[in-house]
Amino acid sequence: MEMRSTAVDRRRLRAAVTLFLRTGRISRAWHWILILGAGCPGAALAQTHFTPYADAAYEYNSNFFALANNVPEPLGSSGPTRSDSFEKYKAGFEAVYDWSLQEFFANAEGRRFEYKNFTALDHDEYLVHGGLKWKLASLLDGVLDYQRERSQVSYLQFNATQLSFTQLYLQVQDVGSASINIQLSPEWRLENQGKVNDLDSPRPGYPNLTVRENSIDEGFKYVGFANLSAGLVAEYLDGHFTSGAFLVSPKYHQTSADFAADYTLSGLSIFHGAIGYTNRDEGQAGNVSGLTGLISYERDLTGKTSVSVKVGRAINVYVTAAAPEIDTTAEINAVWNATTKIGAIVGYQYLHSDIGATDIIGVIAPARVDRLQTPSLSVKYQVLDWLSLRPYIQYQKRGSSDPSYVFSGNMYGIELEARLGQPQPLTLVRPY
Repeated sequence: MEMRSTAVDRRRLRAAVTLFLRTGRISRAWHWILILGAGCPGAALAQTHFTPYADAAYEYNSNFFALANNVPEPLGSSGPTRSDSFEKYKAGFEAVYDWSLQEFFANAEGRRFEYKNFTALDHDEYLVHGGLKWKLASLLDGVLDYQRERSQVSYLQFNATQLSFTQLYLQVQDVGSASINIQLSPEWRLENQGKVNDLDSPRPGYPNLTVRENSIDEGFKYVGFANLSAGLVAEYLDGHFTSGAFLVSPKYHQTSADFAADYTLSGLSIFHGAIGYTNRDEGQAGNVSGLTGLISYERDLTGKTSVSVKVGRAINVYVTAAAPEIDTTAEINAVWNATTKIGAIVGYQYLHSDIGATDIIGVIAPARVDRLQTPSLSVKYQVLDWLSLRPYIQYQKRGSSDPSYVFSGNMYGIELEARLGQPQPLTLVRPY
């Protein structure tokens, strides 16, 4: 990790703010922001539940490729460096249309990323999301949902090489789901959902890597109390990988069963808990199983402050090696709304990942254990009803049983957003 003085960091932050306000590309984002602002009265838009938004952001990352200390610095347009900064521009809309008991919803946005040192990574992303929340009297209800997103594969997901420093990896994910829920009686509810998850996610050495998952979820819950629901939830999941580089196409089947409960005390706290057992059958690679679940708790301490705590354990997929990954997470956040216009959120996240060994291309990918720590701070200033400013800072440190995956780095940025309608809640920057 490169060490720099605080004076250097302050000069960089001033340069970031100057760039944010003065560059021609940022002015294009301001053009859209001002167009949105012109419609600020917005009463008619609010009646149609239509919320357009646009934002411009600047971010600096001291270890952009998540490199270990002994890895040579990649060559950028400004010479060898581990760091880079980028400008991001985003525009989109959220829409909701209520028709009797039915609700149609949609969200679409486009994003543009422009990098300073590694310009070959400049790219566009998009998100399309929509669906229908339907209801038939008080007996039946459900959701039809579809989302398609194009995004850059995070460098946290693989070890960057000299080739991948200038190679852009963009993934496309399609997720579709349908659910139907039956209110058997005022106290008992049966929930059913089917989901298809397609991920086309190229990685170094695997230009055609894809994974497809089909799952069915069933839940039987008691909802007889106003603020409490509890019951049994089960899931069956079937998945498989494909790639021209694989000797075989890995497949897996996963079943899980949980006891889940949700409790809300109006104005004070929200609790969600799910504890159960998950078993994944990897075929010839064997089985992975164990205790899984998620517990989260949110509490309002005062009218201005709140805290949230979350711990969980899940069996997931490490896409890069087509391997099982057992993730154990712990997270704590604190929110302080100093005034009606200024708020801050500080948080810490710990992720322990136990990644299994695989042999998918004739070369064994060894098992490893990663430990990622992420403290973050974000502040939001609501300049106007439709305009907000959000500076943020984050530090990442990953330890690993494989020294080549050890890294540390920090990032900071600033985001300006124009949004008609309800302002977005304050959020933290998180690794993905």
